[in-house]
Amino acid sequence: MLRLERSRYLGTNVHSFSTGGLTISETIYHQKVFEGWHCHENHHITLILKGGNREQRKQEEITASPGAILRYNEGELHRNMHTQHPSRNINLEIEDAFLSRFQLNFSHLQHSPDLKLSLLKIYQESKIAGPSSQTSIEAMLLHLFSNKGSKNRPPWIDQLRNLLHDRWNESLSLQELSTLIDIHPVTISKYFPRYFSCTLGEYMRKLRVEKAVDLMKEEQMSLTELAYHCGFFDQSHFIRAFKTCTGFRPKEYQQL
Repeated sequence: MLRLERSRYLGTNVHSFSTGGLTISETIYHQKVFEGWHCHENHHITLILKGGNREQRKQEEITASPGAILRYNEGELHRNMHTQHPSRNINLEIEDAFLSRFQLNFSHLQHSPDLKLSLLKIYQESKIAGPSSQTSIEAMLLHLFSNKGSKNRPPWIDQLRNLLHDRWNESLSLQELSTLIDIHPVTISKYFPRYFSCTLGEYMRKLRVEKAVDLMKEEQMSLTELAYHCGFFDQSHFIRAFKTCTGFRPKEYQQL
């Protein structure tokens, strides 16, 4: 069984930046990779930019295409069954030392639109690699742990989250959301930031940008078509929102 050390993957790293117990890598796969069981010494999350793969874990088989986020616990066994070539990934490794320093648990890393969008911002900051990059990267990552959830969380929160994800490209008003989940608009407005770490409008915008990231693999769609499909008023509105959420303009992201 192969155990991969920090910043080592089955492909070739074209970029790697380590700071404070975190390592951000950009990895490409040009040819068939090792298909045996292996694991990584650190927890990490992977964003697939191009290509994709089909992999097997102990309890399941996963097929990942561009835009997909994969999470791996340290020492978690998995093996590649098929990798599309060429493939390109962004990887963020999180060492136990980082988690211990901030008293965090990797399992509490939220799977929300922020995870994918923040990973793109973290990658961009790692390319800058300036004096304040460590502080900036840590702040972006810690934000993803800031809402671990609560045993006392009201059930309508999950109901609202599911509704927003199911109807992500619709311009639902606060009143419509209130009617659909039978919760007063004031209650939604008051408690939404506590459980989602942003305003309702920001969350809906992040959902649309996250979907746009996934849809960018469809080369036949122009930016204008993509903007309207994802519920934006026009292309310029879409570009501004995309830049705010990811740190990239849409064309810059496509060049990755």
